[in-house]
Amino acid sequence: MKPNEKAAVGNEEQPKKKKKKRSSPYAQFTFAVVKTVLVILISLGCVFGGILGGAVFGYVKNATPITADQLDITKLTSFIYDKDGNEIAQIKGSENRVLVEHSEIPDNMRNAFIAIEDSRFRSHNGMDIKRFVGAAMEYIITFGNASYGGSTITQQLVKNITGNEESTIKRKVQEAWQAMALENVLTKDQILDNYMNRITTGSGVYGVQAAAKKFFNKDVKDLSLAECACIAGITKSPGLYDPTLGEKNKARNKDRQETILDEMLRQGYISQNEHDEAIAEQLKFYQPKDEDKKSSASVQSYFVDYVLTQVKKDLMKKYNLSSDAASIKIYNSGLNIYTTQDSNIQKIMTEEFTNIKNFPANEKISNPDMQAQGAMIVVDPTTGQIRGMYGQYGTKEVSFALNRATDMKRQAGSSFKPIAVYAPAIDLGLITPGTVIDDVPVYMDTTKPNTPYPTNAESGTYQGLINIRKAITKSQNVVAAQVFRDYLKPENSIKYLKKVNIDRPDEGYISMALGGLRDGVNPLDMAAAFVPFVNQGMYVEPISYTKVTDDKGNVLLDRKQDQKSNVAYKETTAFLMTSMMKDVVTSGTAAGYIPDTNLRYGQVKNKEGKTIPTAGKTGTTEDYRDKWFVGYSPYYVGASWYGYNTPKSLKKTEWNQALLLWNKVMNRIHSNLEVKDFDPAPEGIVKKSICIDSGKLPGPYCASDPRGSRISTEYFAKGTEPKDECDVHILAKVDISSKDIYGRPLLATEYCPPNLVQEKVFIRRPVPYLPKDPSNKSLATAIKDWMYELPQGEYCTIHNALTSHPASSSNTGNENQTGNGFTVPPIGGETLPIEELPDDGMDVIP
Repeated sequence: MKPNEKAAVGNEEQPKKKKKKRSSPYAQFTFAVVKTVLVILISLGCVFGGILGGAVFGYVKNATPITADQLDITKLTSFIYDKDGNEIAQIKGSENRVLVEHSEIPDNMRNAFIAIEDSRFRSHNGMDIKRFVGAAMEYIITFGNASYGGSTITQQLVKNITGNEESTIKRKVQEAWQAMALENVLTKDQILDNYMNRITTGSGVYGVQAAAKKFFNKDVKDLSLAECACIAGITKSPGLYDPTLGEKNKARNKDRQETILDEMLRQGYISQNEHDEAIAEQLKFYQPKDEDKKSSASVQSYFVDYVLTQVKKDLMKKYNLSSDAASIKIYNSGLNIYTTQDSNIQKIMTEEFTNIKNFPANEKISNPDMQAQGAMIVVDPTTGQIRGMYGQYGTKEVSFALNRATDMKRQAGSSFKPIAVYAPAIDLGLITPGTVIDDVPVYMDTTKPNTPYPTNAESGTYQGLINIRKAITKSQNVVAAQVFRDYLKPENSIKYLKKVNIDRPDEGYISMALGGLRDGVNPLDMAAAFVPFVNQGMYVEPISYTKVTDDKGNVLLDRKQDQKSNVAYKETTAFLMTSMMKDVVTSGTAAGYIPDTNLRYGQVKNKEGKTIPTAGKTGTTEDYRDKWFVGYSPYYVGASWYGYNTPKSLKKTEWNQALLLWNKVMNRIHSNLEVKDFDPAPEGIVKKSICIDSGKLPGPYCASDPRGSRISTEYFAKGTEPKDECDVHILAKVDISSKDIYGRPLLATEYCPPNLVQEKVFIRRPVPYLPKDPSNKSLATAIKDWMYELPQGEYCTIHNALTSHPASSSNTGNENQTGNGFTVPPIGGETLPIEELPDDGMDVIP
């Protein structure tokens, strides 16, 4: 057929097309909108997919695969040495983690973890796509509050190795890639075994073997199905599911164990009969016997406990390890840890703190929670190296018990004054050892404006005019508070405390100056803070180890190289503080004699009976709840604390126990040491004779004070020494028969009989003290120098023009007359006429 014929035929045979029915306008509009939206969504999806793909590519590109070193878990024992290289402890994995081979792990344990943690573990390539997408969708739908995660066992192993727990998309993407890469180099069994040897399986327990020992006192290979499911259930959250942490935890663990057994049945790992028997099995958790608890072979010393916590922290920081990974490194990698412990010092401290004679309050108390406690630390001030520590009274019964020497937080009382008040104020040139403060009632508690606050330890008594040296020696609270508020200022105290690593940015209140801290301190804090006083003003961070090497001798941590130090005070400040705190142990609060000895509490002698110089500061907290002594020699700084777990007022017989513990330890430590003095006065220290009541150069009457000469020699940082002469001691005539309400003789007038008039030396306060209630004699008479104060502007009220003849002669011959308890000393210099007394603004009685 010709083409035109074909066309013709086609035209003839082609049936007529039906006319299409037009859809409604509504349907057309709906279709157009849907088509438009689909196009937009597809376009946005492409854009978003491109962005997401780019981000994923970037995350993966920056991720690093897990290395063989990170996967390695060894069984090598780690060794700990003292400062002289003697072995003091072996740290074995069996104490908190025992690694087990594949053949030692029962299938029930393996399958329990797979069933509850990762049901498709055997089939996925490191990332479970279905689970991952499900978790991602729930994450989006719940705005980040997904009830379950998408991590496979392999991904959990990666997270455990890297320690990266950031809740970010980047971490999840990188973790998934690392897991897939790991599955290319390890078998499923190797991954699962590594996982079960790493994970936390209880409070302080890592790995399934250690868990088997802790909970059932069995090897993992001997566990029943029910016991395997129990351990597998703990891993999710040991704090909630460790059955040894209380009845609630035990109930939660049982519920989770049954959930795991249900999953094992559903997934075909166990039969119905095995499931039912495991559900019915009554688990018997292991309870260690008393002798097992007390076994010294498994109990580490306080020093070893502390060293291990520090090494772990430093490994985590330097090598970006998780807590678990760092613990594995310590317990299973054959490390050699070289500590700063002096084993002789540690032995002495252990003996003294386990000696009931040093804790007589505990003789009839068997409950440790009710017993008196103590703690102490000894530091070498030139290196900052800790030489010994003890954290409680009595024998240490468990590893990682509360170490009160390093971990507790208690108020420090007056032992805090040198570092919070006096050293900073001297360093800034605001005060000197000779600066005089008026120790009189003050009212610093704004909520109780009529109640004296603070008060001194010797309640209700005040020294009056007192210099800083004496205030430290006698531990006067009022003086410390005034220096803190009126001279130093809180912000400077906080700044200086930070220099000795006591960071208290929010504690700049008056009570802080007295050691009343909201966030307390421990003996380690205090010993380290006192180091600058014996180390030329330099603070040196306290360290417990010097280096850590691996089993091949490679240095992993060099603590001495990383040790921090800084200038806390000028060298002159350190010298002045030590000079003053030497007085604390010779004539102050640490100068009392130990009963039945001729040794002062703060005194140290060697075996030849020669005294080695010491200095320090006592501390007592409110209601005598805590007692402290931070004392030091040229060789060591020691900080001791005594109190109770639940703070309570100490009996009077316990008030010197912190001092006694310090004394017993420090005297034995120094037994074989030669006498050595503190560093001599550095350049920049000058010596001056001063009046101790004014802090100024002696005036004509300072030596004639009724209490005896008030002239003393004092040290000063050059440029801070006094230049002016004393204006506190003055000479005046008084009538010994006329008294004020406090019993002090009043100033004589021209009408007073000569035989009743005496010339006396008085003190005149730079700032007059006026009791809030003048009729309350107790407040004024509680001030010990009140009776020596000139009654300014108060004249004889007995003799006047109507009762007496005017005095026409001086009192020659009456200088030594005694009146009202005063013995008149010989007086040199000119007499200050009554009319030349300075005007103090008070009315003068004619």
